[in-house]
Amino acid sequence: MGTVSTEHYPAHHVITMKAFVVFAVKLVAAQALTDEQKEKLKKHKTECLAETKVDEQLVSKLKSGDYKTENEQLKKYALCMLIKSELMTKEGKFKKDIALAKVTNPADRPQVEKLIDTCLANKGNTPHQTAWNYVKCYHEKDPKHAIFL
Repeated sequence: MGTVSTEHYPAHHVITMKAFVVFAVKLVAAQALTDEQKEKLKKHKTECLAETKVDEQLVSKLKSGDYKTENEQLKKYALCMLIKSELMTKEGKFKKDIALAKVTNPADRPQVEKLIDTCLANKGNTPHQTAWNYVKCYHEKDPKHAIFL
């Protein structure tokens, strides 16, 4: 990887760029999934697909950010995934303490907590609507780290 000359930039721009790069690297490293976590997610996905009988193609669309289709099975699938990931109760209560404990870098917790609070503000009238609103919001605000589905 080559170096970038900083001689044409004011000092505060160089510091800001370096700080941003360090922050971005830390954020990506903090959010990287272990092989064990990937296996658990795969298992949860298989179980939730079977339990909710949702169309797997619709679930695949969610991964690419396509939340246009909104049906009861998808909402139940979102709730199922959050329950199996231990992030929500079947009554639709989000377990913020558990979610924050999963953030490996303590420096990222305030930002993650703010995002969680923002996305939980739009409660639904059913547990699966609340789960759907949450995962949709999280994906809109932070698509790189929206890994629940």
